[in-house]
Amino acid sequence: MKNLMLISGLLLVSLVFVGCGDKKDDNVPQVIACPTGQYYSNGVCYNNTGIVGPSQVSFNQGFYADNYSGYTRITVVNAQKMKDLFKFGMGVCDRAGGNIGLANCDSYLAGTLDIVIQFPPTGAANTLMATFIARPKVNPYVNYAAQYPTSWEGWLGAAVGVTTGIWLPDPQYYTGAYRNPLQLQMVVSAINNSAGFEARGYGDYWTGLNTTVVAIQVPNGKIEDAGFNFNLQVQGTTAAQGVMSRCQTQNCGL
Repeated sequence: MKNLMLISGLLLVSLVFVGCGDKKDDNVPQVIACPTGQYYSNGVCYNNTGIVGPSQVSFNQGFYADNYSGYTRITVVNAQKMKDLFKFGMGVCDRAGGNIGLANCDSYLAGTLDIVIQFPPTGAANTLMATFIARPKVNPYVNYAAQYPTSWEGWLGAAVGVTTGIWLPDPQYYTGAYRNPLQLQMVVSAINNSAGFEARGYGDYWTGLNTTVVAIQVPNGKIEDAGFNFNLQVQGTTAAQGVMSRCQTQNCGL
């Protein structure tokens, strides 16, 4: 019993310390489209059997929003739906039963977020690529992340793993893919008597949102505008809203 308590204590204090990074991710791949029935993820097109390969359709003209530059705006209006996007759509947080520090989705709610939408160079407005880049709020001195089970099955599996080297899976652990940046190809249609548009797509095929609709609504605005207001919806509920501005750099700086 004492050994099991010692193992549990070691697991609870097993922390991963990470350093501070730049706000901007310069390794986001070139945005390309995939044919109907395939799924885009990090530069590659997939179908249900595996990698197919990228198409040659580029998305370069677009708009962006963030919550840190002051030039645009993103405001979270439904924290739980944003956490669903961070956890199930991107896999960046709350993967275990218990999560603290940078492993907790609250750190991403308080962190920085970029949303970029891009259209094909032909000007066709029936499709776009949406890119989401999330970063947790970091401390300038030290940061940590820790995950631990909260069910007896998880603790038993961890105890067996420590004592025998055979790790049993925690039934509470989220096993979906990590997608940060998350890039989704969306279908665009006119809304509000053609005064605006809505882009709709499903989450990444390898994540927990693979059958959930993620949508970006622009009630009043067109791709010729310099900017517009938008709503980000997850499963039909508005998770965030804000203001997008036209990109001033090739490929929106991605």
